[in-house]
Amino acid sequence: MIKEEFIRKVNGNPWADRACGFDSMDCWGLVVLYYRHVLGLELHHMAGYESGSDFVTCYEQESSCWRAVPVPIDGCVAVFYRGEKPSHIGVMVSPVKCLHSRGEMGFVRCDSPLALLKVYNRVEYMVHGSI
Repeated sequence: MIKEEFIRKVNGNPWADRACGFDSMDCWGLVVLYYRHVLGLELHHMAGYESGSDFVTCYEQESSCWRAVPVPIDGCVAVFYRGEKPSHIGVMVSPVKCLHSRGEMGFVRCDSPLALLKVYNRVEYMVHGSI
């Protein structure tokens, strides 16, 4: 699936806590689906995630596979922080647009990372080691 098809398929779909399917997804579920269907990479999906662990559980167990980049690039993840704790994640689908699924908004959408920094205090851009 190409990026534009994926965006059309998920944009506007509902957010659901711990969901990782095209019908509904949370922020980590969206990243897992994007990497699987657009980039052909299978990210680890921790069994405990569906039973209540937050996305940080999956992100931290995958963190050794990621490396920071100074500026956003197509396909990298944007990790948003509240304080020092990662709190939200999305996929950069262009240098200025982040595809994400946030519970407070209720659905998948594209936003500027700068707009999201009104809610979070910092963002870190990461690429997977396989890319």
